[in-house]
Amino acid sequence: MFISILESLYLIFMFCYFKTSINFSKSSFYSYFFHHSLGKQRELRICPFGRVAIFGLIFILISRHFIMYPKKFIIFVWVITVLLSTMNMNAMVYLLPIELVELSLILPYL
Repeated sequence: MFISILESLYLIFMFCYFKTSINFSKSSFYSYFFHHSLGKQRELRICPFGRVAIFGLIFILISRHFIMYPKKFIIFVWVITVLLSTMNMNAMVYLLPIELVELSLILPYL
């Protein structure tokens, strides 16, 4: 549970508050919900969709300690998370530490 809380706090900070001038993405979508900042100014690099969707992942991270999800469901959630994060390479980089921790937790049970 402690690891899930730390992961959740990290995700909230990185996706909702962290501002940087480093940009890993080369392009952005033109709709408001999927648009993320490009350029060299110090800004939040996650689109509004990513800032909302991350709370779904946080819900799964916390609720898995109270609800017994099948391992296949957790793996499915991570596959969807990785696929969606490819829309913004900054999101993929921010998720990398969490994915490595989760992989080390899931791998022994496969």
